Amino acid sequence: MSFHWTMRNGAIILFLATLLIFVVSLANYYFFSGEALNQALSVSGHTQSKFVIFWGAVAQALNNCVWPFLGACLLNRLDRHWGEAGALRK
Repeated sequence: MSFHWTMRNGAIILFLATLLIFVVSLANYYFFSGEALNQALSVSGHTQSKFVIFWGAVAQALNNCVWPFLGACLLNRLDRHWGEAGALRK
């Protein structure tokens, strides 16, 4: 793997990392943190709601993956703008 290959495919790599971050964050929040929050809500007298836990997990996962996704968009845009013109000639 060379530096040029990495820069050429950086947006794809970051996008795949974003998908992985989203899935791991969603699973972590929904299955681990969400269960503790659900127990705390039921003890304090609030209703238990899988709906609230699920959408909280989605919001947390989106929050965790926004920066890598923006980086992928930026790299894709820079590659389209300077990809061919700025490439080193052999």
